[in-house]
Amino acid sequence: MCASPIWRRRSPPIGDLLGIAPRTFLVVGAEHKRAPVLLRDHLQGDESDSLRLLLRCREMGLDQAMVLATCDRCEVWAAVSDTARAATDITALIAEAAGHEVAEVAPQLHVLSEDAALRYVFGVAASLESQVIGEPQVLGQVKDAYRLATRSGMSGSTLDGVLQAALGTAKRVRSETDIAAQSVSMAACVVKLGRQVHGKLDKVAALLVGDGDLGELVADQLTEAGVKRWAVVHQVAARARDAAARRQAHAFTPEQLGEALVDADLVIAALDSLNYIINAPMVEAALKKRRRRPILLLDLAVPGDIDPAIDKVDDAFRYGFDDLERLAMSGRKERAEAQAAAYAVIDSELAQYRRAQEERGAADTVSALRAHFDAERAALLADNPQMDGAELTRRLVARLLHRPTLALKQNQPDTSLDAAARRLFGLDEG
Repeated sequence: MCASPIWRRRSPPIGDLLGIAPRTFLVVGAEHKRAPVLLRDHLQGDESDSLRLLLRCREMGLDQAMVLATCDRCEVWAAVSDTARAATDITALIAEAAGHEVAEVAPQLHVLSEDAALRYVFGVAASLESQVIGEPQVLGQVKDAYRLATRSGMSGSTLDGVLQAALGTAKRVRSETDIAAQSVSMAACVVKLGRQVHGKLDKVAALLVGDGDLGELVADQLTEAGVKRWAVVHQVAARARDAAARRQAHAFTPEQLGEALVDADLVIAALDSLNYIINAPMVEAALKKRRRRPILLLDLAVPGDIDPAIDKVDDAFRYGFDDLERLAMSGRKERAEAQAAAYAVIDSELAQYRRAQEERGAADTVSALRAHFDAERAALLADNPQMDGAELTRRLVARLLHRPTLALKQNQPDTSLDAAARRLFGLDEG
């Protein structure tokens, strides 16, 4: 990765000739745009699941890797020496984690390397690759994943450099652009809607269905605004208990959702289920038991968790993701401008990162060359302590040129290695 393009394109990098193995940054995984079903049904887990996948990466031979597993993605970010082999191995590990065959899972994954991987990672950290652009949780999730990799002994110079650059980029994006305004405005809109329907929020009972990132953000905003009574529903019992513990709430199973709706003045749906989990008959039944006290239903899932047919039910007020987005942002133009400004920051940071890596790579190569030359000289002197200077110099030159000569003979004339050798040693000058 550190070698210049002229060396990397057709012939062995000079680092390879000297025994220095360059690293390529690689991303393999599932994300919400390409594999929503795979994520929802098979790859959503907790830290123990991430650690298990991370340790399997180590068993496969990776030594610089981290696992980012959120509602939006399950990916391995790694610095590798053999890109094709690593991509194949990681794909197999993700298929294993999902409990499916590689042939079934592989088409749902994306594989990115070099600049494409770096730009993607910078975008993820800056929350430009989330379902809700600008949501703040992802930056913390990236940091947590990186900490887990570090604690597990899976960090290294290349991964460290990429993550530090990505985190710095995310900070710039948040401070220099309006990209964070969308998620914050959406949460503020929910608080405003809650007050419009129910007045003061300190007496409101809220139900959180699922634990999507935006759902957690909105729930936090509602708690700050005064909501004290919470209940949670999740199809995974352990995650329901965790969410309930965080909010000092009661956990319900999906089968108890109808019962939970009876006490809910405000419902936040963020499960990202494959089908509508809240339908009109359920809400109508709950309203009858509530004696028609209104229910505000906020559908934060993409695609939706709440059946739009509920709009025809009296005393039920449903707002879908698109509705909330329209309320939160004044229009597409502002969103597009914020994203364009954010990607301009990312491209600037990416160019700076690449320059720094190339400079570091050049310095490392020069140091390695010096060490290699010194080692050859010392070995020759040790083997021939009595040799005169002229013969010693001749043999040293022959020894130093041996591997480059073989490489040039194996290379086609006028290709990158030949041209680079002539440029490095000024053979065409004069």
